[in-house]
Amino acid sequence: MYRIVGRGSMQPVISRLSAMILVASLGLVFADVGSALGSPGAIGKVAKHSARRGAKRAAPARVVFGGVTSTHAPVVIQVSRDGREVVEATMAVPCLFTVPLPATVFLPDTYTHLPISATGAFQGQGEGTESEAGKTATHTSHLSGQFNRAMTSVTGTWSLAIVTHDATGAIVGQCDSGAVSFTAIQ
Repeated sequence: MYRIVGRGSMQPVISRLSAMILVASLGLVFADVGSALGSPGAIGKVAKHSARRGAKRAAPARVVFGGVTSTHAPVVIQVSRDGREVVEATMAVPCLFTVPLPATVFLPDTYTHLPISATGAFQGQGEGTESEAGKTATHTSHLSGQFNRAMTSVTGTWSLAIVTHDATGAIVGQCDSGAVSFTAIQ
């Protein structure tokens, strides 16, 4: 977990975001295992239900793609069963702070429910503002990706920028990742 000590409103934001990326990454990777195990006795119920239904097969699980970025950070993309939607995409984006001091911090960013076009392309944009202790942080992010024809791999770019202003409007924190490329496989 990365923290900027003594930087006011950015410390809680970074702490929350670092925890979110760990939980989101682990949650996506182990989602299929957790849904298969469920509550105690779930495996027995599934087996009994399958036996009663004869030759019918269970619905296929969501497909999870995992990989790394050009900066060696993790990226996880979960696709719907029918392959028409990115259910959730999470990445640790390396954000280079220029104000107050030069430092690179990996911040998590997540997109949900992005439609996948017939050509396998998808994209998302996000903006948000958070205020705390007289400081306001504004973030913008962009994701664009392309699945290969067989839907076995995905490539794309992801960017994130954050600017924090104090009560007077002065910039007290600023970071920008630039376009970070990624590749993930099924």
